[in-house]
Amino acid sequence: MAMSTTRKIVLTILGIVLGLALIVVVAVAIIVSAVRGNRPSIRDNSVLALKVSGPLPDYVPDDPIRRLFGGQPQSLGSLLAQFRKAKVDKRITAVMLDIDMSDAGWAKSEEIRGAIEDFRTSGKPVYAYMETSLNKDYYIATACDKVFVPPPGELFSLVSRRCRKGAEEAPRLQRQ
Repeated sequence: MAMSTTRKIVLTILGIVLGLALIVVVAVAIIVSAVRGNRPSIRDNSVLALKVSGPLPDYVPDDPIRRLFGGQPQSLGSLLAQFRKAKVDKRITAVMLDIDMSDAGWAKSEEIRGAIEDFRTSGKPVYAYMETSLNKDYYIATACDKVFVPPPGELFSLVSRRCRKGAEEAPRLQRQ
């Protein structure tokens, strides 16, 4: 027995609507799971790894779509907050900074340096790792306990009046 054309059209439209509804439900479930996410677990004697790179804007609004695709930039406020949280967290024993050609200005570099000095009052060490750096990057690193630069790494530093304050107490660089 053959189906009528009206019945074929209704079943086709119903199949398309149900297929689109299924796609929407799956997409919403993926977005909700990505946005909610699980908080990372922190074990005892952990080292907090922070990256200092890019422009470091003062504030970055929360954008779930950027977070979903992994493009959420770090802000200066979140970097400073991580230092404050790590200072009082008993599970964090040290901080490792990966300083990578930051576009931050001198004022932001001073704030980061101040946060490092404040963190060090907790008695926990801060280590800096730089492959290539300029004055501001090295200025930030001078607040750390140790600075690690791999043999092919380069420090482009012209000592200026602004840098001398931190450079006087800077850790010594030794070739490893």
